[in-house]
Amino acid sequence: MGAIIDDEKQLVLRVASGDKEAFGQLYDLYAPRLFRFIRIKVKSQALAEDLSSELFLKIYEYLIDKENKVEESFQALLYRVARNLIADYYRKKSSQDIFIGDDFHIFLNEEPVKDEITSKEIADQIHKAITRIKEEYQDVLILYYIDELPVLEIAKILNKSAGAVRVLIHRGLISLKKHLTDEE
Repeated sequence: MGAIIDDEKQLVLRVASGDKEAFGQLYDLYAPRLFRFIRIKVKSQALAEDLSSELFLKIYEYLIDKENKVEESFQALLYRVARNLIADYYRKKSSQDIFIGDDFHIFLNEEPVKDEITSKEIADQIHKAITRIKEEYQDVLILYYIDELPVLEIAKILNKSAGAVRVLIHRGLISLKKHLTDEE
C-alpha cells in the first residue's frame, strides 16, 4: 500500500510540473471508480460521463495551479470534489434521482442473482430504499461496499473520524435494511 501511495504522490508532483502523461496515469487509475461512484448517484449514463469529465478537468486545473498543494490523500481529494459536483448538480435540480445497479446485492447479504428479472427487481427495491435514507448514509455505504475504500480513507473524504465513519456505516445499513423490509 505504501508503494502505491508513494507512486501516487510522485505522479501528482509530476502533473504539477506539467507532465500530462502523469495525469493520464492518474486518470487511468481512478476514472473507473469515480465514474461508478458518480453513476450510482445520478440516473443518467450521459450525466455521469459529463460529471466525470468535469471532475477530472477541475482536478487537472487544481494540480497545475502552483499555489495548490495536495496535502491529503489524492484519492480523498478526488472523492470530495466528486461529492461536491454531485451536490452542485442536485442543488440546480429540484429532485434527486439515484441510480443503483446490481452491485447492491451486498446489502442483502446474498449472492448476486443470476436471473435478470429477479436481479432487476432487487435493484429496483434497493434503489427505492436507498433514496429514502440520509445522503450521508448513502455516501458511506457506496464508498465502503461498492468502491471498497477503507474506513480511514472514507474518514478523510468525509472529514470525519474513523469511529464516526464506522458508526455511519452501521447506521446506514440498519436504515437501508429497515427501508427494504418496509417495502416488502
